[in-house]
Formats: sequence, structure tokens, C-alpha cells
Amino acid sequence: MAGGHLGFGQDWMKYDLRTIFFEIKAWLDEMKIKIPLIPAGGIFTNQDAKLFMDNGAAAIQVATRFTVAKECGLPEKAKIAYLESEPEDIVVNTISPTGYPMRMLKQSPGIGKAIKPNCEAYGYLLDSKKKCSYIDSYRHVMENSVGLTKVEDKTCLCTHMRNYSIWTCGSNVWRLKSVVKKLPSGKYELPTAQSIIADYLK
Repeated sequence: MAGGHLGFGQDWMKYDLRTIFFEIKAWLDEMKIKIPLIPAGGIFTNQDAKLFMDNGAAAIQVATRFTVAKECGLPEKAKIAYLESEPEDIVVNTISPTGYPMRMLKQSPGIGKAIKPNCEAYGYLLDSKKKCSYIDSYRHVMENSVGLTKVEDKTCLCTHMRNYSIWTCGSNVWRLKSVVKKLPSGKYELPTAQSIIADYLK
């Protein structure tokens, strides 16, 4: 259930991590397979963490809470977008050139940008046919448009991820405002990574 590239399509809201975890744990026990089971995606509180650890998880992976930590390298604009997001701002789309679904905030500034491919500088993000479908989409739009242009169906992740303008997110990103203090000035008092870890260990 983690953010970014994920194993779900538009039906992702029908699933929950607890059900998936307990089904996999039961299957591993039944088959007598001993491998570490590490749930990820939606583990937002210390109670969530405790539930998985008390029921056989070898570890947990958490990320969303740390996206707004002082130490996180995201620009302030992205952190504010996460803090001010609502459930309806979260979308799952296939604008990645690989074709895999991605969960992100719909207000990500990179969505719909007709940015010229710059693969030589940033590297290549290819699909299963070893092609970048953004380049194909970009060329199609440039050949068939007049005036202001947008590339809606794909995005140049090589550039936009590097520039922090595609805001992938976990399913609980909208809950961040409930655990981050908003000051009278309207600004947020960003937590430290240490304080977030301490909260998970309570």
C-alpha cells in the first residue's frame, strides 16, 4: 500500500494493509516459509506500528510522516502541499512513462507540463518495450498542436522527479495536518525526524 509506483490500479481504495498483511502471514505460516514480512503503506500511528509488530512483522516501513520532517530534502512548497491536502486530492494515474500506476497529489505541478525530454542529462525511465512513452506523447503533441501545449497522458518523470514537481504520496498524506502543529501565523511547525520516531516508539 506504499506510495509512488504501486501494485494497485484505480481500485486501490478497496484494499487495506491489515487484511493483506494477515493473509500473507497466514499463508507463510501454513507453508512453513520463514522470511521477514515487512508491511508498508498506511502505517501512520504508533498504534498501527504496534499492531503489525505484535502480530509477527519483522519490521515496518514508514514514509509519509517523514516527508514533512525538518530534515527531509523536499522543498517547502511540496511539504505545504502535503500538509494542506485532502482525501480528494489523492489520485492514482498511469502518467508514468513505464505505464505503472502511481499515487500522487493531483495538484503536482509536473502534471500536464509539455517539458522537452532531457534524457541525456537525467537518465532514462523506460517501459517494458525499452521505450519512453513520454517522448512519444511529447512528439505527438508538438506535431499536432497550435499555441499553448500540454502533455496530459504521460509525464517526464526523469525531469519532474528530480525537480520535485511530481508529488507521489501515501494514502494517508491528508492526515499529516492532524499531527503537525499549525502556528497562529498560519505556518506549520515542522517536526524533527527524531520526534516522529519517538512518536512511533511510544
